[in-house]
Amino acid sequence: MITGFFKRLLAYFKEIWFLWLLCLSFNIITFLFIAIKIPPGNSTLALHYNILVGVEWYGNGKNLYFIPVIGLAIAAVNLFAYRTLRRDENFLSFLTAFVSLVVQIILLGSVMFLASVN
Repeated sequence: MITGFFKRLLAYFKEIWFLWLLCLSFNIITFLFIAIKIPPGNSTLALHYNILVGVEWYGNGKNLYFIPVIGLAIAAVNLFAYRTLRRDENFLSFLTAFVSLVVQIILLGSVMFLASVN
């Protein structure tokens, strides 16, 4: 009886919560990447880069921290949506976790690109 419970718990953890933990870890990696690669202080850095024009927006380096904060806010909204949808819509609840993970990966890529431009 106990082994069946742990098997179901492990299957549930692998299915959904693994994606949420991966999403949180990508957000932490994004925060740490900014903290390590971007020099501290009030230096002016490129905040938006366009392939055709080049750097469009310059600003304070601390403004780069808004990128992972926005990713964390999107993940929090999707976690709330997951908690409300998990009993009724199984696919939509899984989709919220997957979309949060994809958003975190895209934001990490954008921060890495902005760090290479700066």
